[in-house]
Amino acid sequence: MGKSKNILFVDEDKTQLKALEKMISPMKNRWTINFASTAEEVTAQLQTRPFDIVATDFKMSGFEDDALLNEIKTRQPGAIRFIISESISSHNCLQFVNYAHQFITKPCSSAELIEKIKKSLRLKNVFLNERAAKAIASIEELPTMPDLYHKLDRELRKEDIMISDIGRLIGEDISMTAGILKLVNSPFFGLFSKVTTPEKAVTLLGLDTLKGLVLGMHLFNSSGAENIDFSLEDLGEHCQYTGLMARSIIKSEGGDRDLAENTFLAGFMHDIGKLVLSTSYAEEYKTILSIVREAGISIQEAEKDILGFTHAEVGAYLLAIWGFNEDVVEAVYCHHDLSNLGSTDISPAVAIHVANSFDHELRDRPTEQAPHLLDAIWLEQNGFSPKLVDWLKICAGQMENDVGIS
Repeated sequence: MGKSKNILFVDEDKTQLKALEKMISPMKNRWTINFASTAEEVTAQLQTRPFDIVATDFKMSGFEDDALLNEIKTRQPGAIRFIISESISSHNCLQFVNYAHQFITKPCSSAELIEKIKKSLRLKNVFLNERAAKAIASIEELPTMPDLYHKLDRELRKEDIMISDIGRLIGEDISMTAGILKLVNSPFFGLFSKVTTPEKAVTLLGLDTLKGLVLGMHLFNSSGAENIDFSLEDLGEHCQYTGLMARSIIKSEGGDRDLAENTFLAGFMHDIGKLVLSTSYAEEYKTILSIVREAGISIQEAEKDILGFTHAEVGAYLLAIWGFNEDVVEAVYCHHDLSNLGSTDISPAVAIHVANSFDHELRDRPTEQAPHLLDAIWLEQNGFSPKLVDWLKICAGQMENDVGIS
């Protein structure tokens, strides 16, 4: 068994702390759990030991304004910071991104709290990426989630989920319905009959994938892209094809439905960081694209030179805050650099890394987008190089039968 994780819960309401203690009790043999209800107790705890997670409400008597959160951030730079509050939701969590990595709305269930902590510990390298955190915190207008996403999220939290209700919600958005139906009818999904209703699409895609599609399609069709120095439509199409090819690769390796759909979703979202950076750092990103065209270096190298961080780091951080599956977050984080992976097995990240390159090879890509080069050494060292030809044949065959999914 690995080293016990240290977790600190902070709340001046002792009743709330008692409730948290009861909720977290199933993990008391695996985690060292501490509690603090006063400013003095918080300060003492923060000085006593390093914590893996510190979870707190916004404020506490004895700390002015955001001083409590700043104190935690300063004294425990290696801790993942949670805000647990009645007033936090997916609508407003991004305004607190400078203070915290994860957000939980009160009340929550024991299972939800424990799973959120487990997931955060698995994504620690993403959350503690200070470059990405500062980038996200400095952006004045971060992407917003569409109303349809929030409606779906509420439906999926119900105990009795009705596919017909989910299909009805999707059907209320005509353009979203058209985009999703076009996608599932692509040859990459290998269906024998045409899908004509949102309800059927829901059963084929899976609910988490559907939520991600709704968000991704919303972002790639958002306004405010007037200053972008490349085609948003091309970027969205590239992400769709990358996701579809990565899904085919995973399925060819025996991946089950959940893994295949997580792979598709990660591929579809893998360049969301580009979208964020190109709209929020418009002038700098024009310079980055100019360097890519003229010097022939990779876009992530140019991003690091000009901004100090990459679209992969920012995209993964944003998806982690939004609560996406860790397979999706890790794949986005590692899609240019497989050496960051915690495993050498076939995974969404490996499939997306390869599919990203295949898309540049199999389709005409815009000149401003430098080719995505394969990490040949990593792939060779971990036994994937002999598989590349077969994977390429699978994707090329499906591409030949495709009539366009954008």
